[in-house]
Amino acid sequence: MLLTLSDIRAQFAPEAGLLRFQWAASADRRRFQRSMSSVAQLLEQGDISVVLLDMHGLPNLGLDEQLWLAANWLGRVSVRAIEQVALVIPPDTIYNQMVVESLIRAGRHFMRYEIQFFSNAAEALDWLVGEQNPAAQVALEQEWQPGPIAVPE
Repeated sequence: MLLTLSDIRAQFAPEAGLLRFQWAASADRRRFQRSMSSVAQLLEQGDISVVLLDMHGLPNLGLDEQLWLAANWLGRVSVRAIEQVALVIPPDTIYNQMVVESLIRAGRHFMRYEIQFFSNAAEALDWLVGEQNPAAQVALEQEWQPGPIAVPE
């Protein structure tokens, strides 16, 4: 099922234990904490074992966002149910990649899950779901695709 969590587009597939999310707003980061808190609330419920974080569209994270993530968010999302996290980092966002790597180093003591980096979401989804259930991967990829635009008559 597709969800909108403030400025985040998310895909929740309880049968696969998957939460996929991607920044869906413009470069306006005023709602960053609210958006990321919505993601944390889903993860805290304990029904999710695999996470795909696609960083396409995410503006460069400022110092305030980095500090908030390290101090408030990482601990909330490092729940025991999570086994794997796939990070999709576009090749043109070296700055955010360095931010993510520093956040991982800072929070490594309470992160109990495996983390892998990918350049595209299809490879990440294959690692998380496709190896065990290729049909589920195809269904998830189809659901994520934007639907047809309704044209008024």
